[in-house]
Amino acid sequence: MATLVGERNELERFEELVAASSLKLLEALGETPIPDDYLDRWQHTASRLSDAINRSVPPSLDPEQLAEIRGELLEILQRVADHDPERPLDSVEAALLGLEAVRHVVRDALDRQPPGEGDARTLLHDLQETLPRVGRKDLAELLGTSDRSIQRILASPTLVEPSRRLQILARLVFLLRRGWTPEGVVAWFHRPRTELGGRSVLEVIDEADLEQEILELARHGRAQHGS
Repeated sequence: MATLVGERNELERFEELVAASSLKLLEALGETPIPDDYLDRWQHTASRLSDAINRSVPPSLDPEQLAEIRGELLEILQRVADHDPERPLDSVEAALLGLEAVRHVVRDALDRQPPGEGDARTLLHDLQETLPRVGRKDLAELLGTSDRSIQRILASPTLVEPSRRLQILARLVFLLRRGWTPEGVVAWFHRPRTELGGRSVLEVIDEADLEQEILELARHGRAQHGS
């Protein structure tokens, strides 16, 4: 399973790649005077960097974020192809701005990651705050556990490793929270889905091979009903 920690690490590595690409372009600006073959080298470098970034885009990003990143990369390549020979550095500047826009998308994705992914206590507290009108019994049903078990985790004086189900539940609720009321979020888990063969998300949440499909359902639900 791609845990929340794994998703964050994946996004951070991608951001580092984009930052390294920006540095490589900045190094090219330091060559004075500009070499005669600069434009050819720059076009080759920009194309290679764009391809490398495109291949490394984390699949955990939302479809909208993926589209925005790939749009920026295409714009970079277009600006390089249409560069003005009299102003060769303009396309480099445009590429740097495009890469910075990609970094903003990644930073936004990181900011939207649920906090405390390594501690069950924090995730439970966050779920209770996000679903304030949802009773402990309903929360326990979503988690496939008991009220007593939740109380025991919350009362623990030390870090508690979260279960896979708690992690994915936190991820799903985090995706849905802006588009649905707390009661609507709970109902979302119980609704039969044609995409799941008539079963509800709650019925298949423990099936690891359906994890990405479930996350896509949540992203689609958020896009329909919220920001």
